[in-house]
Amino acid sequence: MVSSGIFQKVMTLSNTGEPGFQQAFHKREGVLFKHIAFWAAFTILGIWGQYFMPGMDFFSPGLVVLVQSGYYSTALWMGLLWMLLLEGSGNLAFGTVILYYSGLLAAYFSASAFFEAKNLLFMAILYLFLSVLKKVLIQVMAGMQGLGQSVDFALEPVLVQFVLYFLLWCITFYVFHKCLMHEPVRGKKSAA
Repeated sequence: MVSSGIFQKVMTLSNTGEPGFQQAFHKREGVLFKHIAFWAAFTILGIWGQYFMPGMDFFSPGLVVLVQSGYYSTALWMGLLWMLLLEGSGNLAFGTVILYYSGLLAAYFSASAFFEAKNLLFMAILYLFLSVLKKVLIQVMAGMQGLGQSVDFALEPVLVQFVLYFLLWCITFYVFHKCLMHEPVRGKKSAA
């Protein structure tokens, strides 16, 4: 088993052999597996969702949850994976999703400097902005490519995307924090 071999190497390098160290190492392995399994399942469900609702983005709420939780490196890697999936599945020129995710992160970080980032109203306003941004980017990019996109600005796809974003964020935020962010509370020792 690879993980037990790695564990043995770490134990010989640590020179401590403390049981607390062993428990912490195994706990970290379990948390890492939970994160990988959660985001793999999220990605598979997102692909499945896009199969049934083409044109809708199912990955942005996951990126926002990762950034809200402070998992910036995971957000980077998952964002790159999701960008490649979204760029490869559409018929627009390469770069639309990159512009969209850049706008998402810029809007999130600039607005979270002024407002509480986990507030429901903040998230509703952010996702309304992102839904409109997505529609505008698609119309601009389709117009630049001459794909014959209609000029009128239909509100129905924007509202569907907004409701989808908000519901997915609520579910993902709750499940992520309930299953993966739960840590046991340690009581303080009394001074007496």
